[in-house]
Amino acid sequence: MALLDIVGLRVETPGTDGAPLPLVDGVTLTLERGGSLGLVGESGCGKSLTALAAIGLLPPGLRTRGRLALDGEDLVEAPERRLRQIRGRRLAMVFQEPMTALNPVRTIGSQVAEGPRRHLGLTRRQAREHARAVLDRVGLDPTRFPPTLYPHQLSGGQRQRVVIAIAVACGPEVLIADEPTTALDVATQARILDLINDLVDERDMALLMISHDLGVIAETAPRLSVMYAGRVVESGPTARVLAAPYHPYTRGLLGALPRGRGRPGAPLAAIPGVVPAPDRRPPGCAFTDRCPRSDTACRIAPALVADAHGQAVACHHPHDPEDGAP
Repeated sequence: MALLDIVGLRVETPGTDGAPLPLVDGVTLTLERGGSLGLVGESGCGKSLTALAAIGLLPPGLRTRGRLALDGEDLVEAPERRLRQIRGRRLAMVFQEPMTALNPVRTIGSQVAEGPRRHLGLTRRQAREHARAVLDRVGLDPTRFPPTLYPHQLSGGQRQRVVIAIAVACGPEVLIADEPTTALDVATQARILDLINDLVDERDMALLMISHDLGVIAETAPRLSVMYAGRVVESGPTARVLAAPYHPYTRGLLGALPRGRGRPGAPLAAIPGVVPAPDRRPPGCAFTDRCPRSDTACRIAPALVADAHGQAVACHHPHDPEDGAP
């Protein structure tokens, strides 16, 4: 049994005509105990909404449908009281912007200690000592960064370490990292990714790494799912998907990566257009208006079909790795 099992997940909001408007449309993801999965796509593709649905923190007015289970326990129908018991204890999240994730008027130590007091039943003193140990483990030596500091007294990378400390303080089984290196410089980004990988390995956690950066996913997750306009359009072993992508969208994302070669100052390749808003998605394949391979067949939504290697694609005209055409 999968540890985190997401099948046919839909996140809906009321449309202008009153009918449900899908923001996330039929997403299926599976996380095994101790495994890591990357979720990649442009902003507006539904990655963060998928994560917020998994942890039960969707904004008011949005509705979740489909199967969303933690170790077999249904989270879609679980009452808020039960979700509060699970969040932080068994399922935790590293948010992408630490300055909004952290409380500016509370010390970092008190914020890390809050979860252990609530979930582990520690006394105030025990929780303080536990927080010191966790902050030390994430690279904030208490002799240099005492738990009495406030978030504004730390750099962006240090604040992100505090957010990670809060997430892992109670030893969760599943860690969701939503763009954990946003706005960090390259060196700090590498250190944060190394820290997450180390914590996942030593604590045998399952990791869902969300990013718009394929390079980040390549460093953290052996399996990858690509989302576009609320749907998974390609998935499979990360190395295989990145080496020979089938979907034109995945190829476009790879084409936009800086390669460190070529003419200095040359512009990066770009996918024309933008991700369509949920109420403006074309019928059939949502990538149709941006795809160089689209034709009338694309008016019907393609199913996600896997090959013998476990690489799946939702496309009527998938790329043949031996074909040099775009």
